[in-house]
Amino acid sequence: MVLVAAIAVIAFVFGSRDDRITPSIIQSGPERTPAFAFAVGRSGALPTAAIRSRKPVRTDPLLRLGGASKLASKHAIASITRLYRSAFLDPAHWHSGTYESLWQDFATAARAQARKDVRVLTAGATAGEAYDAIVPRPSAINTRVLLDRKGKPVMVLVNARFRALGRRIAGSSNTRFESSGRFFFQRVGGSWKIVSYDVRRSDERVER
Repeated sequence: MVLVAAIAVIAFVFGSRDDRITPSIIQSGPERTPAFAFAVGRSGALPTAAIRSRKPVRTDPLLRLGGASKLASKHAIASITRLYRSAFLDPAHWHSGTYESLWQDFATAARAQARKDVRVLTAGATAGEAYDAIVPRPSAINTRVLLDRKGKPVMVLVNARFRALGRRIAGSSNTRFESSGRFFFQRVGGSWKIVSYDVRRSDERVER
């Protein structure tokens, strides 16, 4: 109140009765990407060949992750989390409908295919015209790390189920995004990259 009164006095002293002081408009900062993380389900390692071990034979072939296999699993989960966060939740992408920066974790051949599958892998080129917000819903992920004869990871298979809610600008319904994907990672040039994938969408309209 004191600040408003001071501005009024200054306007009276330095301007005529017809003068008006137009308050400056402070632009709000860019819309933030909502926090998101997958719930990590049961994951493990699978040998692709017989591995020497003194431990008793297990009926469950899934081995506990550790060392290099654990790091490979974490890297793959981080990559898929980054992919879905950028493809559906980052306003800088879905507002503009541009997703070129998403493909950094894809190997060359898979990257070329992903660019063609942008409608399946993202919220879409026209999401900015349809939604005023996209918020995450509980999503799940797990990994299987394939080991060679020496017990070193050679491939990571990721199963992901992503869910989000798109709040539509107009109409009486919203969109429930649901994406189920399988992603295959291999080492390319010293880092884990997506070399193949199979993603299915089952979006549906829901009442507000």
